[in-house]
Amino acid sequence: MAPSKGPVLEELVREYFTRQGFFVLRSVPYRFDSEDVTDLDVWLYSRQAASARIRGIVDVKNKKSPKAFERVLWVKGVQAALNCDRAVIATTDANPTLTRFAQAQKIAVLSKSFLDRLGKKLSMERRMTMEEFAELVAAYPAHKQDGDWLRILGDAKSAVASLSGFPAFNKTMFAFRFFAERAEVRLQHREIAVRCALFTAALACIALDSALERFVFEEADMRFKGVVDGVIYGDAGDGRVKTSIDTALFALSEDMQNGKAIAAQARAQLNKRFSEIRADVVAEYFMREHNSQHLFSAARDLDTAAHATVGIDSLQLSLEVRSILGVFADFVGVKRTTLPIGGSKASASTETKSTAIPTAGGDVISDDSDTEQINIQKPLI
Repeated sequence: MAPSKGPVLEELVREYFTRQGFFVLRSVPYRFDSEDVTDLDVWLYSRQAASARIRGIVDVKNKKSPKAFERVLWVKGVQAALNCDRAVIATTDANPTLTRFAQAQKIAVLSKSFLDRLGKKLSMERRMTMEEFAELVAAYPAHKQDGDWLRILGDAKSAVASLSGFPAFNKTMFAFRFFAERAEVRLQHREIAVRCALFTAALACIALDSALERFVFEEADMRFKGVVDGVIYGDAGDGRVKTSIDTALFALSEDMQNGKAIAAQARAQLNKRFSEIRADVVAEYFMREHNSQHLFSAARDLDTAAHATVGIDSLQLSLEVRSILGVFADFVGVKRTTLPIGGSKASASTETKSTAIPTAGGDVISDDSDTEQINIQKPLI
């Protein structure tokens, strides 16, 4: 595989960082207050420990792209805007001055020689590319009229990079419910609907894992309350939205004629709506660390399953992944039978493969086993 064209190079970079243990997304729209800001070539997320997460961006630059040095500054700016821990440039430009300039800005560089070695070592035939996945969705002639499936997928991807944990979780759960419902009623297109549901469930796992980071050291009852409030009010878990609602209702009761009665009616209606959100289903399961710790690995497995080249009825999901899918299904009120969460099976991310993968430092990551469990000698970031 020669990394000469944008999508091919991006797919190569995605595969590399996946092997490094990251959850990886390609072509992620970054938005601020619903306004499109830019597209991220590759977005990275990793759970390093119960209280530590790593987020990063990769700008994939073809040699023919103009103003290479300006791209370095652009990446640095996007890193600051997104508050990412790491920024990386993957470039086929062999200019050593460009590499030194990027490194001076504390931006890691995947050089042309390194990418060439990756292209010879990595095999990606067992997974659909992002473009192939989109083509599968587009094969449903009415996908745009039926809610615009590609837009919903793009919105869900954007949420995990653009929003904080709980708002992103609610956004991805909307997408998950949409596709799970379509899988039940669009039987001719069940295959792709289930794949989309699995992919958005993977995004939901990442969003929820990010949201739970701040509750690691809280007692179980505080974790439960924090998750419930975060899911219901869709804030960052700090209670800001609930406080704003209380302030608005107080002002209404004090400053309007019959304000107290109106405020009481408004609060009753809000409480009724909030009670219909089954946030306790999510909180009861994920307030336990031994359950929430599986969110990151489940996200990787679900992403792998969604892009698998085998049919969905052949998917093999671990018990932990199927349990999380069941919780999500119960939360949004869709039938569990719609999703591939049947009998006990092995993890979907385990595939037979043997490779030797170079690191950015020139070392080799060897894999002599029968499964895709890479021993990472020296991670890039």
